Amino acid sequence: MTTTLDILNSAKDLDPAEYRAFFLQSKAPIFYDLRFLIAAEQSPLLNVIKIFYLLARDEGRLVALVPIYLQEFRSVDPLGLLVSSAKLSIESEERGLFSHFIHCTDTTIPMLGDAPILYAQIFDALTGIAQAEQARYFCFLNVQDGVLLREAQRYGLDINYMVDKFSIELDAFPDFDSFMQSLPKYGRYEMVRQLRIFNRSDARVRILAPPFDNEIEKLALLCYPTAKRLGTPHYWPESQLAGFCRLCGDLVRLSVVEQNGQIVSGFICFEEDGALHIWSAGMDYESSDFSPYTLGASAVYRYAFERGINLIECGRLNSRIKTLLGFKPQRLYSIISQDPGISAATQTSLSRLKLASQLDGEVRLASHPAFDEWYLTSAWKSRGPTRRPAVIVRAATEADVIRAIVFAQERGMEVSVRGSGHNYSGCFLRFDTLMLDISGLKGLDIDSRRKRAIVEPGVSSGQLSHALALHGLAFPTGHVKDVGISGFLLGGGLGINCSQWGGMSVFNVQALDIVTADGRLRHVSETQEPDLFWAARGAGPCSFFVVTRFYLSCYSLPRVITNSLYTLPFTHLHDLLARFVDASPPTNLQAMVSVSPPTSGGTPAALLNILTFADSPQQAQALRESFETSLELPLTALAIDQPSNFEAIYEQFNNMVASKRFCADNILTDNTQELVSILSRYFSDAPSQRTLAVILWRGVTTYPQAAFSAYGKFFVTTYAQWNDAKDDSMNRNWLKRMYDELQEIARSSYINEYDLETRASETSRCFAAENWEQLQRLRLEYDPGGVFVDVQQLEEHGDQPGTNN
Repeated sequence: MTTTLDILNSAKDLDPAEYRAFFLQSKAPIFYDLRFLIAAEQSPLLNVIKIFYLLARDEGRLVALVPIYLQEFRSVDPLGLLVSSAKLSIESEERGLFSHFIHCTDTTIPMLGDAPILYAQIFDALTGIAQAEQARYFCFLNVQDGVLLREAQRYGLDINYMVDKFSIELDAFPDFDSFMQSLPKYGRYEMVRQLRIFNRSDARVRILAPPFDNEIEKLALLCYPTAKRLGTPHYWPESQLAGFCRLCGDLVRLSVVEQNGQIVSGFICFEEDGALHIWSAGMDYESSDFSPYTLGASAVYRYAFERGINLIECGRLNSRIKTLLGFKPQRLYSIISQDPGISAATQTSLSRLKLASQLDGEVRLASHPAFDEWYLTSAWKSRGPTRRPAVIVRAATEADVIRAIVFAQERGMEVSVRGSGHNYSGCFLRFDTLMLDISGLKGLDIDSRRKRAIVEPGVSSGQLSHALALHGLAFPTGHVKDVGISGFLLGGGLGINCSQWGGMSVFNVQALDIVTADGRLRHVSETQEPDLFWAARGAGPCSFFVVTRFYLSCYSLPRVITNSLYTLPFTHLHDLLARFVDASPPTNLQAMVSVSPPTSGGTPAALLNILTFADSPQQAQALRESFETSLELPLTALAIDQPSNFEAIYEQFNNMVASKRFCADNILTDNTQELVSILSRYFSDAPSQRTLAVILWRGVTTYPQAAFSAYGKFFVTTYAQWNDAKDDSMNRNWLKRMYDELQEIARSSYINEYDLETRASETSRCFAAENWEQLQRLRLEYDPGGVFVDVQQLEEHGDQPGTNN
């Protein structure tokens, strides 16, 4: 590519036909439509000193464009969102080069292709403009574009989380009424209440397209005081705002609520194919009995369903009301040029050198040519990654773990920890963090005389099981062979035969070696630093330390393991679960029911699986027969007392989750009647035939003192599975809706299979209230600087990551 860069100072100098073709081919957000750029120039909503349009051409063909505005920081950032999040030391009158900040909630560089060299040329040119205009920094604000963020990191620019924007996809809902049922409980109640009040009034709702008569001027008069109330008194000056909207022409739609001939609320929106962007709001809260914001939102939703619009975006801030109205947060980032005194490339090289020179393992910054190889394969069998760490460290030794944590702590970086990557939500993938990969720590030492194993975190369930079997021993590992021992144990470990062996697998942990946020290596047990030992037994992804070694109690390998499988009519499922409660099977008998969608109409399918762990075939048969007899139900046997072992169990469970794309959620419950009713409704209409629910009998359990505190007689987990990326939203929304209902009957949830994609802020559900409070106190005590990422903030980092393997 032979590229030339030009600078224009007015959008009027662009060739409209050429730019229109470029805009459509680049698939740029609507905020880069030529009408929008001209409106921002001719009717500016903030003080602008100068505007630059940086154009890149390849053999005369327009291939990229960057609109950039020379402005004072105090004009652009009155709430301090940029300065505080990026930790800038700035005088308010200092100048910077900014993307069109308040205009755009999806900043990008419209481009044909994504050539890294072109991004670098653009960043070089912006550096030159900033220096010539004596601007302190050049900044891209409100960025979600992963390619732009990646190339900015490669160039060495500073990236920081800035603020959330809110949006929602409607394609999973056939109409407004069904969507309203999916709202959070209070939001649904409030929407119904406000609509009832509205319907009793003489108010009306209208969606307006140009020409607007004088409606746009009326609404602009409401937008200015609304922005002023939020602390931005110079946003949305009335005359400029009205002029801006008129210049945008047919891009604009107005949603207005009118009462007594007056506009009491309204949204200024931009509409494009399949999307509606709620851009500015004006509210008069004194002139009506109903909530003008809620009614305005309902009008926009109805309009979207009528027009077949699948995406609604509603900008930044006001998170509480937007969440109640169904919108989901998405993280927006700022991209800031580095201190002009040191080149970005030099800073990046120095940082990498300081870390890499101390490690026995390997390190790759996001700018490393082979970074994507590690990044894209870091999460296990999941969906395309969107959360990109700043650096990945693959530790080879315990000393590497300590060095990496100290490095991050000294530089104010957050640390996320990856074990085997066998996690449905990929919660270790976070933006702009140091991801510490400990999967290479695979030390394993077995003391057969003391029935003890000393295990490093990279050891898998299958590796541990195989090594122990050579000594006639066993441990309640995960049910899938490749599950890493570290994340599995830290979250509790619902392992093979764990009901007999400890209740949960984590209760077989005698002691641990851990590294805390201060870089100290500590040995913890019931008698040595018991608070940390308490936390390590169940904190899971809420951990505020890294475990480098587990000391495990093991058991004699069962002489006989048998596997039996039955089908039964789904209509008998509730009776079956009720008999579980009555029969209370012994702890060395594992009873599990799986539920799958009907193959062609009818009711869902149900299978009963019984695993026995015994000293002889006769004992195993007696266990199974006694339990089967107590059920008194029409079971159809598919297999009876089949000889099994750990390898066969691994294979059985591995085949249950064999799709390319999936997500999971779970509850623990005692309410089997409501459980069966909800499963029946949802599985009768499941979007994928591959989806599977598992109901595992847990019984009445008691646990020792530990962070783990999830109780309920039945563990109910669902693996929503599919293969086509276009079905992502449909399957994820189906699972979310079902578990929104199941939460109503939940006693708790199991954190290792909890839907952290959508419920990270509700992680406390996985713990007893007092245990959760204690865990938060310990986090503040041992990690006061927040070195380790907080799982509760996972939703703020964007969509679920993973790999397409």
